[in-house]
Amino acid sequence: MEKLIITAAVTGSLVTPEQNPGLPVTPEEIASAAIESAGAGAAMVHLHVRDPESGRPVHDADLFADVIGRIRARSDVIVNISTGGGPGMSFDERIGVIPALAARPGLKPEVASLNAGSVNFGILSQRTGEFVMSAVQENPWPELKRFAETMSRHDVKPEIEIYEAGMIHNAVVLESIGALRAPLHFQFVLGVLGALQARVDNLVFLKNSLPPGATWSVCAVGLEIFEMAPVAIASGGHVRVGLEDTVFLAPGVKVRSNRELVAKIADMAQWIGRPLATPEEAREMLHIRNAAGKEGDS
Repeated sequence: MEKLIITAAVTGSLVTPEQNPGLPVTPEEIASAAIESAGAGAAMVHLHVRDPESGRPVHDADLFADVIGRIRARSDVIVNISTGGGPGMSFDERIGVIPALAARPGLKPEVASLNAGSVNFGILSQRTGEFVMSAVQENPWPELKRFAETMSRHDVKPEIEIYEAGMIHNAVVLESIGALRAPLHFQFVLGVLGALQARVDNLVFLKNSLPPGATWSVCAVGLEIFEMAPVAIASGGHVRVGLEDTVFLAPGVKVRSNRELVAKIADMAQWIGRPLATPEEAREMLHIRNAAGKEGDS
């Protein structure tokens, strides 16, 4: 079995500092969280950015450049940025950061998320029964194709985000028309209200539905990641964890940092007996290009 790739999703666009004061907000905080996560065993970091003053999620190339520059000055961790952005962001805004960063020497991301279809995205308050958030995450066919082709044109590896099983077929279709290049890498996103829930049978079904040669990782909303992660580790997948996905380390115990979450997954891997991949090993396994644009050997 290949070594385990841990991805740290350090801030996201939905969690607030009120929910967890350890959430990084400023470029310095986000970069520090990424570097600390790499030190705990993460080979890749998944980035969103926020307005440093308000903490509001934004999709700003200058802020991404600031964060990426700080990370690369101190770490060789793989940089993976969002093109999902956040609620209310336009398609142009979401994908525009890729060419904007590619035009800046040394600041192009190596990987970017590619949401593989539209989904009803909601958050339901367990206390009141009211919807805290309700929106449609729109990813229609023309935009899927444009996002994939933009990433391909700039040699950025798509991490294909799968919320529902049919999205795997969407990715296969995009590959068949040349918008995506094999081998494909998938991220299963489980537990979002309106999409597949974090259950072992769902994870196994998704894994068994992948095209030949594909690699995959799993993330989950809340503490369910700690139920999904051992299954992924034992069955050849990879794991994403971070404050983007959960503010808790255990029931009733708020996590203090992304580093703690990564360390918990690293401990699981050690007990199961699967070594962790370094960033350079992960580049080779995923067939991605490093910051200098050189493809890892495979």
